[in-house]
Amino acid sequence: MFALLTRGIPSLKKHRYLKEKYQNSSDGYESLLEMDPSKVTRGVHIFVISNELEDLNSEDGKPKPPDVHIRMPRIVNTCPPGSSSLRLALVVLSIGAASHFLLFLDSVVDNLLPAAMPFFLSVYETKENANHAWEMLVSSRIYGLAIGCFIAVLLSHRHGRKLPVVVGTILDVIGVILTLLITYVPHGVTVATIGRLINGIGQGMVQTAGSVMLSELPPLNKRGTVLATLTMWACMGELGGMTISLDDFFGTPELWQWAMGFPLLVLLPALYIICHAPESPRYLFLENRENEARKAMSYYQSPADCKQSIEEILIEKQYTLQMVKEKIDENGNSSKKEKDTLWNTIIERLKDGKFTRALLIALFVQTFVHLDDWLWISYSTQIFENFGLSSGKAQTASLIMSLPQAVISVALLGCFDNFDRRTLLIVPTILSVIFGFLAIVFSSPGLSSLVPLFVIIPILATFDLSVAAISGESAYAIVPELFLANDKVLGSAIVGIVQNGFGGVLTNCLLTALTNHGISNVLVPFVAMNTIYAAVTYKWLPETNGKTPQEISRHFSPEFPGTDFYLYVKHKCSNIAAYLTAKPVLLNVISFIVQLVGCIFLLDFGVSIFKKIGA
Repeated sequence: MFALLTRGIPSLKKHRYLKEKYQNSSDGYESLLEMDPSKVTRGVHIFVISNELEDLNSEDGKPKPPDVHIRMPRIVNTCPPGSSSLRLALVVLSIGAASHFLLFLDSVVDNLLPAAMPFFLSVYETKENANHAWEMLVSSRIYGLAIGCFIAVLLSHRHGRKLPVVVGTILDVIGVILTLLITYVPHGVTVATIGRLINGIGQGMVQTAGSVMLSELPPLNKRGTVLATLTMWACMGELGGMTISLDDFFGTPELWQWAMGFPLLVLLPALYIICHAPESPRYLFLENRENEARKAMSYYQSPADCKQSIEEILIEKQYTLQMVKEKIDENGNSSKKEKDTLWNTIIERLKDGKFTRALLIALFVQTFVHLDDWLWISYSTQIFENFGLSSGKAQTASLIMSLPQAVISVALLGCFDNFDRRTLLIVPTILSVIFGFLAIVFSSPGLSSLVPLFVIIPILATFDLSVAAISGESAYAIVPELFLANDKVLGSAIVGIVQNGFGGVLTNCLLTALTNHGISNVLVPFVAMNTIYAAVTYKWLPETNGKTPQEISRHFSPEFPGTDFYLYVKHKCSNIAAYLTAKPVLLNVISFIVQLVGCIFLLDFGVSIFKKIGA
């Protein structure tokens, strides 16, 4: 390049070179001289100052070379201005605000019922109808969450990670706005119920595609911290819902509907940031859009982290391509490729033992993580009232109960990646078992008179929720890490659908169980399940901290789960059948006994039906 700048371009130095080049076409020679400099070469602008190439006034009689000036193009820095860490943090916080922070809407309705009941009685006249309408309003978001998870799979299958997140955030905003109209339009309760359904769909989409996107944006050493922000947002949402619904704020018959619109203050800035953020670079690399991927990577990561992340992604891409092999029949001919539909993709992935085993572990980890959350968050106010606190003091106790959980979830972000995921999941679960067992003991009839329950139960619930913040952050970080890049959306969606379906069924049964059996009996299955949870995760959950997806994938066998057990049972059944076939008398005796038992059962069933008809 230095030679070019000092001596000029050799091909234009001598007039004789150009003449020989275009000796058969003088027009071509002249057109070259008159050509727009920007068309001569791409990226370098050449300006010919002297066009008098025929001037032979030089001393040696040779043509004088033209004066050539070269202007080098400006090198544009592809990395956008500003701090990559700040850009990453804004996108991460925006995705969390559009998904897990919306648990605010579930927390706020738990305390708004007393303030909203006068309006519902004015619309539905009887308290029974008003309670039924309120239950539909509350539960519609849970159904929307399951629908949103499925829609996220449909969109992500063709359009990547960003589009479902943007569309989901827009639906979040629309749903909150419709909810605010509950007291201002005709059939407002129906409009608000539809709004909460739409809001649930939006959150389900952002929760599924957003958690996958969060696992792909940061460098490997910050992945756990980024995913842990989801639990932080969930705790902040629960705390905010309990706070805003107090009588001192919006928990009054005049202002209660405005409490459900508070998330708009967070959703609108989040929508703006997400719309201007680029697509996931890992997804772009896997789609062979390398130029876009490198620009997106420079947006989210520093140059040093970019290099390491790109190497990791390329290795993962090669690993994924090796797993996708063309099917060959017994004659060596390739089979006809099936149509690449979503359903065929799901079936094909479920046949893969690595994906299915990871999915089963993810389902267990996220669905059953700290079940006590469903109890304390949903019905803590009711539980504290049953132990003697007034309605106002019970709400205040619920708020104070949630404060340590929120503080711990924020503080843990600073050191989350310094601990093993398994440790942060198993140890808090064991502590939850201890706190639950103590709550059962102190609430039993023999000891309830020694210590006031309205004191000890809120304290134990606070400790229980505090350790739940730790195990919850670990669970939400682990689940996306268990899957390869192409499986993250599908796996996260299935887990989200099952988790929300299970949570909906559980919350519908808990209030009746608390009323009929009391807190001491209800806590028994929770403590038992937490014990099983700690044992299963210790036995089968792999460590994911600091490991690439392909390293985690090698932990799982490619065989479909249960294959060995099925072959074992099949072998035993074959041996038993062969043994019985060799002894026909024994086989006839067993057949006679089975038929006799069947006849007795049918006879007893018929007699019972006859008695009912006669009665």
